[in-house]
Amino acid sequence: MAGYDRRLFERAGDAVARSAVDVYAALCNIDVYTVLTGERGWSPDRVERWWGEAPARELLG
Repeated sequence: MAGYDRRLFERAGDAVARSAVDVYAALCNIDVYTVLTGERGWSPDRVERWWGEAPARELLG
């Protein structure tokens, strides 16, 4: 599987990197914090925990 992942990355090249940056920017945007804590009722600690888990899950999962 790792070989397949590497080949996919080599073929996709910059498109994968740009997509990864987009995902990271969307997840870690301060507006996300504002929505989650202000509108959705999340505690700041819950957002911090989610920010600690979500990027790895979304980018590497």
